[in-house]
Amino acid sequence: MKSKTSVVVFVALLMARAAGATPVTFTFDSTPLTTPAGTDVTFTATLTNPGAASEFLNGDSFTSALVVDDSPFFLNFPLFLPPAGSAHAPIFIVRVPSTTLPGLYAGVFDILGGADPATFDVIGSQPFAVNVTAAPTATVPEPATLTLVALGSLAARSVRTWRKVGRAVSRSM
Repeated sequence: MKSKTSVVVFVALLMARAAGATPVTFTFDSTPLTTPAGTDVTFTATLTNPGAASEFLNGDSFTSALVVDDSPFFLNFPLFLPPAGSAHAPIFIVRVPSTTLPGLYAGVFDILGGADPATFDVIGSQPFAVNVTAAPTATVPEPATLTLVALGSLAARSVRTWRKVGRAVSRSM
């Protein structure tokens, strides 16, 4: 009977912690962000702790088909959010390789943390998207255009030569 009571108390304590857990409110300034292939795009977010206890921001995790650089999260956000505290800053960078096909690429960014520095529970999660457009290409003139420019240059040179020859002939007379 004593072991049953211990289990019930343990489960009650776990449920109390889960009920008392105050996840961080996590919002992006805007998503999806649009960028051409071969460039980077920076996501900015606001993290808010609506709870009565501090929430430690111990790490992050993400899923994305594109390359995500999460160093801005570690550089820009505090180690913890106090009760009713918030922070607004760049949170991660998505690097879009130049070989990426145009389209919408979705992902999820999770904030890991909890009541102490050793806790890595998901305390905030947000989906994000990057709309990749075609990479700008350099304008290359058509071969016919190049031919016309070359013929025009040749004609101008011929006229100049013809005028020189004409002046030399008229002077010798």
